[in-house]
Amino acid sequence: MPVKPATAKPAAATPKTAPSRPQQASLFPSIWSRLGATAIDGMFMAVAIIVLINAASYTYEGLAGTPSPILLTIAAGLLGWLLPAFMDAWGNGSPGKRLLKMRVVNRKGQAPGLLRSIWRHQLKYTLNVVLPGIFHHIQQMIFGERAMHNSLAGTHVVSSTADARAIAPAVAKARAVTSAGKFLFIVFGMLTLIVGGVIIGLAIKDSDKPDNPLHAEITRLDLVSDPVRRLAENHYQRTRAFPATLADLGVTQESLLGSGFSKLELNPVNGVLRFTIAGTPPTDGSPSLAGKHLAYLPEMRSEKKGGGIRRWECGSDDIAPDDRIYRCRHDTSAFAR
Repeated sequence: MPVKPATAKPAAATPKTAPSRPQQASLFPSIWSRLGATAIDGMFMAVAIIVLINAASYTYEGLAGTPSPILLTIAAGLLGWLLPAFMDAWGNGSPGKRLLKMRVVNRKGQAPGLLRSIWRHQLKYTLNVVLPGIFHHIQQMIFGERAMHNSLAGTHVVSSTADARAIAPAVAKARAVTSAGKFLFIVFGMLTLIVGGVIIGLAIKDSDKPDNPLHAEITRLDLVSDPVRRLAENHYQRTRAFPATLADLGVTQESLLGSGFSKLELNPVNGVLRFTIAGTPPTDGSPSLAGKHLAYLPEMRSEKKGGGIRRWECGSDDIAPDDRIYRCRHDTSAFAR
């Protein structure tokens, strides 16, 4: 009998597995990770505000010789306050988010833009920080884990390591802002404008306080003493020694009196120039610089850079610190004769 050849059994079809979708937990960071990033950004802002305010004040006072205006201080502090927002809008995220591998995106999964980022930043670091505790639970009831600042600004915090193609579909499913949220948006915006106006008004009012009248006189004396300091620099450049007499500088007593000084003491050891301000001290107790001193200590340049006098440190041993300009803030008591 003919034998039929055995036919191979078809291999069992392996069930097709659906393409894996990024898990939402890995796409959207947890509340604790976001709180950690907020804490890091808060410390970064504090350091930035202090550094920028001091830099602006010292630069202005060094150039103008007068205390920096309050509006410049506010502008420098505001720049430090908004640095994380700038980094979220233009960079790869604020320092806290970059360290914890997060970034901020809009509804399309793209960078939020400058205005949206600034608005989100203001919402986040005002009510969330100033009104913690019960406010956090109230906003969770309205906005969920996304938080108020993200809901009202139309932003999302996502993992920076997540697949970029999965971000846009995921954020599109996020819950929209409720009517209560829109109401809070309007109320908070009005409060922000009112508080901001009050702060600016108080700042302008404080800036109207009269300056110390002695500051202008010290600024003038500092300017008229500059040619003498230049002569001292030229003398050191030629002789590699500090001048010891007025004749070494080519200065006469008459020219010194014409510039507002009655006497100039020169220290040939350390190069200190000590000017005595002309005039007679008043007897009625009114503020005056007559008979007091301005001293200048040379700061030397390294020999690798050619040597010589790099700049002068201005100070005084008998003018009150509050009566001096910032440029002449140094205490020269150790060099007084």
